[in-house]
Amino acid sequence: MKYLPLIPLVFATSCASHRPKPVFLNLSPPPAVAPSGVVRYPEVVRAYHLGRYVDPDRPGEMHEQHTVYRVEAQSTWNLHPDPVSSVSPASACAPTNAAYSPPPVNDAVAAEVNRQRQITQTMLAEANRLTGALQQLGQAVSQTRSIARENHQLRQQLNTALKRLDLLQAEIEKLQAEPAPTNAPPGSQ
Repeated sequence: MKYLPLIPLVFATSCASHRPKPVFLNLSPPPAVAPSGVVRYPEVVRAYHLGRYVDPDRPGEMHEQHTVYRVEAQSTWNLHPDPVSSVSPASACAPTNAAYSPPPVNDAVAAEVNRQRQITQTMLAEANRLTGALQQLGQAVSQTRSIARENHQLRQQLNTALKRLDLLQAEIEKLQAEPAPTNAPPGSQ
């Protein structure tokens, strides 16, 4: 029981963090600026010289001095204009976007454009002719439907008339099968 007040003191001293020794870095000089005319900049790799140090994650390990290489920047395109340009002033003012420049014109291109125009006109004329034929076909289909309706009605009327004729025929046969009445008094024959 005498040592009970000392237990928190032991835990407090054991939880004190150990500060790792500082790591000294020797940075190499940055690479020189790329000369003009470079289209793509190479990646930037820097070497760091590290002295002896104790690994902060594993205090039981010590690293001997060595060099660590690190990629600082990936390779990129050079988007800066070349200061010494071989471009003439006339072409420097020309639009660079093909959408703003007129199409090249020579005999082959002009002939192809004319041929495409003729094809387009022919296709438009054929489309108009096809539209007219489709309209005529639609009219013919509607006429055929109306004729079919009329034929259906006529067939129904014909069937009704045939049924009436059959009934009349049956009545006539029935009347002919009965004996004809005579004007003589009964029993005089």
